[in-house]
Amino acid sequence: MLHGVIGASFLSTYAHAGPNDFTPLSSTPTVNYAPAVDGVNGKSETFGGAISNRALAGNAGALTLPVTGNLGAQIDAAFGSFDQRGFGNIAGHFFWRNPNQALFGIYSSYTAWDQWGGAYVGQVAAEGEYYVGRFTVQGIAGVEWGNHASMTGVFTSTVPPTATPIFGGPGTPGVTTTTTLTSMFDVKTRFFDMVNFKYYFTDDTLGYIGHRYLGGKNALALGGEYAFPIRGALKVSAFLEGRVGESNVNGVWGGLKFYMDPKDKPLIARHRQDDPNIWSTDTLFSIVNSLTTSGSSSSSQFCNSPATLQSNGTCESFVGPPL
Repeated sequence: MLHGVIGASFLSTYAHAGPNDFTPLSSTPTVNYAPAVDGVNGKSETFGGAISNRALAGNAGALTLPVTGNLGAQIDAAFGSFDQRGFGNIAGHFFWRNPNQALFGIYSSYTAWDQWGGAYVGQVAAEGEYYVGRFTVQGIAGVEWGNHASMTGVFTSTVPPTATPIFGGPGTPGVTTTTTLTSMFDVKTRFFDMVNFKYYFTDDTLGYIGHRYLGGKNALALGGEYAFPIRGALKVSAFLEGRVGESNVNGVWGGLKFYMDPKDKPLIARHRQDDPNIWSTDTLFSIVNSLTTSGSSSSSQFCNSPATLQSNGTCESFVGPPL
């Protein structure tokens, strides 16, 4: 399992970007070519909820770095508990961006879940964002792959026979039932995508609707985020996300995000100047959507001694020689 946490604080020595800074939406934006990343910055988030009736709790974080000019990079990490088993994720972004226009880049991710000897899913994708006023379209699309593992459990239940009369006669046999259940996951190599259509109702409040195709199944994505009116380098927001998917594979989780940047800026500017989206939690759906369970049962009858099981399905015992 992977372990890691990105949080606490990140220091920046990046100077003010000058006249090409992001243009606030309160004024008329102009298309210019500001740096891809407005200085070293970081984000940490803590969350809890459930996916497919399995409890989820964890932490995620990102460190975003300017590379040169319109090129930037980001490293993501996440860890936590899913269905009382540990999980971890590490991911990377490398991208070109004009904060007033669009982002294009490549994305890779690896997620591991400590279940049945270890489940994992890897992803490589193209990443893009497009900005029009208060609208943002963002997403990744590419190829995912993983491994195969299974676990078999045997469960036995017994119903005792009814008492046989002392001087002979029929009784009801007992029944022993043995059930074998096999659970398995098989993360196949296939196409995947994650897409969000965001709208910023204010510079610090957003909602989104989107689509997920993970583990061969589709899901509707819904979410929102509200940043508290705290001025300064630290920005705190509350978020809530939900998924409604095929085969009743649903999920809901939420928590707090902590944005760390030397400059005081609204949420929309942080999203377009600083850190691309963290996609790590959704990758668990690639594993969950690949889970299957099959089973079989067998039963046998028995009688208490000295009774014997008769061909007519009864238990009978005899005292003395037969007549």
